[in-house]
Amino acid sequence: MKIRSKDFGPRLSTVSILAISFLAILLPPATARADENLSGRLTDQILEMNKYDLVRKLDRELERRKNALGQESTVERANKLREILKTRATALETLEDFERAEVTYDALVEVKPVNPMVYSDRGYFYMRQSRFDAAMRDFMTGARLAPAQSTFSYGAGRALSRMGDHAAAINQYNEAIRLASGDSGPVLARAEAYAQVGMYAEARADFDRAIALGVRGETDRFFAYFGRGYAHICLGNDDAAVRDMDIALAMRPGMVHAVVWRGYARERMGQRQQALADYELALRANPNDKWIRSSIRRIRA
Repeated sequence: MKIRSKDFGPRLSTVSILAISFLAILLPPATARADENLSGRLTDQILEMNKYDLVRKLDRELERRKNALGQESTVERANKLREILKTRATALETLEDFERAEVTYDALVEVKPVNPMVYSDRGYFYMRQSRFDAAMRDFMTGARLAPAQSTFSYGAGRALSRMGDHAAAINQYNEAIRLASGDSGPVLARAEAYAQVGMYAEARADFDRAIALGVRGETDRFFAYFGRGYAHICLGNDDAAVRDMDIALAMRPGMVHAVVWRGYARERMGQRQQALADYELALRANPNDKWIRSSIRRIRA
């Protein structure tokens, strides 16, 4: 059973608060709750019409803001134009209009003078679209333009990991950690990559380091303890694995993989009844899982 973290990097919901505020202001009340008497197909048509009406309203508002830029310097105008385009791209992506979102991200990259961080913005858009080769190109371009920014080597590592090249990803994470040694994100990502290539002692050390640095967000904290517990199991440290899985499950009680691995560690420690309880709990969530069923039969035999 492989482990894999969520995609690290900018969340769509936090890319631009301005974009989300536009959606909240412009979204017609009718889109929030469809009349339950309408057919599903008709409801979808109405929602689609409202979506594009919203896009038109958003474009008018952004054009108004663009026209109001005034006589600022070239740099100031470029910064404000980038903000407008980023707002539009984020809103379109939120509305799942990915084609026009991409066109807008392309326009964002073309604004002069160039701000290298726009390659991170478009790179993560490509990541969310599972277009990892395109994301990689943007992250590498950004790294050439701004070699001191860790976001680009980190993003390149994420793209390589998603493409399955974990060894190459580790090299990118090494660079990100060199540039931002106090950031737990690249350390946690490298721990995942180490685990994926079977370097469990290195993975455990990185999970330790990430936890010590302070892992942000419950999802990342869950993964840090779950991942370290998995590394402990692979290294034969079953007691430590159970402790970490307990912490992980306190945050996410329904995560079946954590329950299964805790059961496995307990079984190896000779705690057969506790292991059986874990396996039975996991089986209720995954009744067709052959591995869990065989584990239950093994304990009951």
